[in-house]
Amino acid sequence: MVFVNLSIRDLFFSDWKTPVLSTSELELEKTKESQKKGLSLLESRLESIELLMASDKWEDAKLLFRYITYDLVNFERVRSNQKEIPFGENLSHFSIPESEKKFKPFRFLESFGKLAELSGKELDEYFSSALDTYEFLLEDSKKDFKTRYATPLDRFQRIKQIRIIFLSVIFSLSLFGFLYYQYKYPVLKDQSIKIFTFVNKDKPETSEARMVSLPVLKKDMGNWVEFQFELTEAMSNFGGLRIDPLEQRGIHFVLDQIRIFDSKGKEIYFKKIVVSPNLLPEDYQDFLKIIDIKTAGKQTPGEIVEMITTGSDPQIQLVFPTLNDAKKIQFKMKYIEAHKVKKK
Repeated sequence: MVFVNLSIRDLFFSDWKTPVLSTSELELEKTKESQKKGLSLLESRLESIELLMASDKWEDAKLLFRYITYDLVNFERVRSNQKEIPFGENLSHFSIPESEKKFKPFRFLESFGKLAELSGKELDEYFSSALDTYEFLLEDSKKDFKTRYATPLDRFQRIKQIRIIFLSVIFSLSLFGFLYYQYKYPVLKDQSIKIFTFVNKDKPETSEARMVSLPVLKKDMGNWVEFQFELTEAMSNFGGLRIDPLEQRGIHFVLDQIRIFDSKGKEIYFKKIVVSPNLLPEDYQDFLKIIDIKTAGKQTPGEIVEMITTGSDPQIQLVFPTLNDAKKIQFKMKYIEAHKVKKK
């Protein structure tokens, strides 16, 4: 409803400062606030009566019914620019307002004279009628607030509300866009590359005692880096290698080659990870498991396999004939943030 009476020009170019009201407009605002407080009081008393009736405190409820009756009547009289009827005086001269609703407001006045004699069931009906009357007054008052008591402050408040919603939506969309971009195109952070050795494909269990790590630095992003891992004595004999290339999802990397040397510096294992004619990594049977990693885009046979991490715990597990007296493992790798990879 608010948008019907407001234009885009009003939203962006109307005054952002609270308007200064005239004396008559201030009186309208004062009357409006007074009626809002009156409605709040009516609601509070109806809630109190409901609680008393739920606890079967009928006499206390009847006492409050007398007060709420005069409150409802006098609220309507004030709205109609009439004097209030003092508590305890005759209500027979009160004119019941017309209503387009199916129910008739102030229907409870028919039973007011014998309120003290009403049964619990009759009090329920009295309460229902009082509640209907309150809702009638509430609805009519809201209409008056938008017409009879409307001031430039109301328009300002409506525009302010829309502005807050509009700015909140923009902020939320911007925040969502930023977080989505961070998720889809994460920035490479300083972290570690780890390798674990294990016995063979039948015993792929790993432990921290058979692990070494080296730092992966953001400053080396996009450049070829040679990682040289010095193996401990506990890692010198193995038939499987687990590589944790990163600790972060969404990062593109290339693992060119793996070389393993014994204690005398002799190369005892070499593997170059390239694309085979069937578009899988060559010697695919040597890969026991690949976790949280996938190939990155279309690739051509003979090319180095390009990969991208899809989770926060990526792993490549390789198996091969058992190696003995291994002392050093050398990797040649390159890391690239996924959104900087050139499309093929």
